[in-house]
Amino acid sequence: MFYPSKTTLIVAGVWASLLLPGWALPIEPMLSNTGGRFLKAVASELEPAVGNFEVAFSPNEGAEQLVVRVIDSTKLDLRVLAYSFTSARVTQAILRAQKRGVKIYMVADEQNNLSSTASPKARAALSALVTAGANVRVTSAYPIHHDKVIIADGQTVQTGSYNYSEAAASKNSENVFVNWNNPRLAQLYAKHFERNWSTAKKFEPSF
Repeated sequence: MFYPSKTTLIVAGVWASLLLPGWALPIEPMLSNTGGRFLKAVASELEPAVGNFEVAFSPNEGAEQLVVRVIDSTKLDLRVLAYSFTSARVTQAILRAQKRGVKIYMVADEQNNLSSTASPKARAALSALVTAGANVRVTSAYPIHHDKVIIADGQTVQTGSYNYSEAAASKNSENVFVNWNNPRLAQLYAKHFERNWSTAKKFEPSF
């Protein structure tokens, strides 16, 4: 395996599926006129590309269906980081998971889902989850809580630009990326989830 030097740009995310495990690109030329300022952008984790990769897109090119399939595959626990949360289909998938005994944990952006200008569908969706027994928190710790992540059973990670919203499914240009069966990647995302969970407060449902 190739291990990067301090002047290495790690190729990660969707592009990792197109490369050899641990593959990296030297960026010495990029740093020649920057005084090393780009070093802050170098990835802090280098992990081999393992498991299976799957992608889908929107509008109407399978993005929402792939998200729902990840949720439907979950057997033990599901962790969700959300910016927008108004999708009826995603909400129903999480409710199905809750009904079959999956432990649900979610952190959502407070402003985007609960402010006076937010869609009432967001509050209704979060309320439905809490009423069913899910653990839901909202955060205002950041200017925007812009994560769109699902961690399923500590094994599979879904991410991408896709908000869990109706507009993301049918109107916006979005992408969904799933790395099935990569527990190390799931562990890294779970660490990020726990950080955000610690900044958040319990959501109180209302109808």
